[in-house]
Amino acid sequence: MERARPLPYRVPLVDGESTGSFVTRLAARHGQSVSHLLATVGEGRSAADVDPWQSELYFNAAARQRLAEMIGRPLDHLLRSLPSLREEYLLPVGSGAAAYRWPWRPLGGFLVRGCALCAARRGVLDPVWLIRSDPWHICVQHARFHDFSRSDRLPFIDLSPGPHVLRAELRRLQLVRRLGPVGRLLVADAFAVLAHPAMHLPRLGSSRTAPLRLLPSAVVIAHRMARLERLRLDGRLVHDDYHRWREEARSDLGWQLALALDAWSEQHRPLQLPPLPLTRAVRPPSRRYRQPRLPHQPAVPEMAPVDKLTCLSWEILARSPRPYG
Repeated sequence: MERARPLPYRVPLVDGESTGSFVTRLAARHGQSVSHLLATVGEGRSAADVDPWQSELYFNAAARQRLAEMIGRPLDHLLRSLPSLREEYLLPVGSGAAAYRWPWRPLGGFLVRGCALCAARRGVLDPVWLIRSDPWHICVQHARFHDFSRSDRLPFIDLSPGPHVLRAELRRLQLVRRLGPVGRLLVADAFAVLAHPAMHLPRLGSSRTAPLRLLPSAVVIAHRMARLERLRLDGRLVHDDYHRWREEARSDLGWQLALALDAWSEQHRPLQLPPLPLTRAVRPPSRRYRQPRLPHQPAVPEMAPVDKLTCLSWEILARSPRPYG
């Protein structure tokens, strides 16, 4: 297949944007329908009149390359900004021809409205939809909570009256940066601890604002879990540490939360690791704590939500036809 002809107008990329949202903006900038633009990318199947807030658009490798040629950008620029173009989300090669698919629902992740102020700084004035692992997103810079609400009347919740939520989100981001995939698992487990029946708290999905109410407590719990989990994954956790950690939790957090944490800690018993070989050189600090171990899976999917990541058995999400309110 010959190279695609570059489109005349440059359309800015937005980090974390869904492919469907970007292609919708690209088509509008060039005065085309999305279906007409996609016909120049490749062959595919699309649900009728799909909007970017309904589902995600997926390409195979050949169609992805044609899109890069059409917008005149290196492929690695697209991969950094549009998560659904990465290798793990590509459609099968099939015949090798460029192909796309736009199903009724995303194959993974959730579509969340992007921060309009962040987009405007990139020169984007059209609505932007992000693809996220959870159906909400907090913009710390502009103090805004976004979810999948399609209402232009209330597209976000202003968090400036709630600085404690912003502080919690910053601490969550720090934990994930420091611990990598293990940090994401601990945050998921913390939300699961708060969903324990003894806590009598709202579950994620019971209202639009449930994540805001739960996040500060979840981050405190996740940091407390991290103290134990780093020792455990490094093979330095002994039963005295484990016992002391559980007693401190009972003393500091109350019996309801301690009961839920006991169930979590039972899943995170000390590992039996082989001893490290002794050397004359000073060994660098261990970084094994960044690699998940049982009871979690070693690979943490990028778009897995909290209820799919936690090792705890009870339900995190409220039973509702429309989870998360």
